[in-house]
Amino acid sequence: MSQPMQASNLVSLEARQPAPERELASAGQRLGAVILDSFVAGIPALVPILGWIWLVVYVCTKDALPFFGGQSLGKKILGIRVINVETGKPIKGDWGAAIIRQLSLMIPFFGFVDACMVLSAERRRFGDQWAKTVVVKNTETLDAEAKA
Repeated sequence: MSQPMQASNLVSLEARQPAPERELASAGQRLGAVILDSFVAGIPALVPILGWIWLVVYVCTKDALPFFGGQSLGKKILGIRVINVETGKPIKGDWGAAIIRQLSLMIPFFGFVDACMVLSAERRRFGDQWAKTVVVKNTETLDAEAKA
């Protein structure tokens, strides 16, 4: 008599297949998103206390915000998105990855070197490497996955 399959022995098809190749966002798109996000974070920062709280929260978590579909406002406008390298899925709600991505930019002088790394062939900053993320051009499929 055969034994029933145990759930721990099953590996989903999704887990076995590598993440699909995506088109990387250009350095210009990423710079444009940073500029737009600077306004989104910076203008409210003119208001004492609450504005500064908004600045810190937005800058640290902007790529995981559920009400923007897991994109910062700048990235949404420019049609780019941060995804997990291993799964190929948007980092919506992945607060840890969003915060880790920003850590390298907060280190004095290192942030400039880190930002220049988007000009490399991989187009990944240290923050992207540490968080296992990459910035890609957005697609309808990614939008659908972010809504799920």
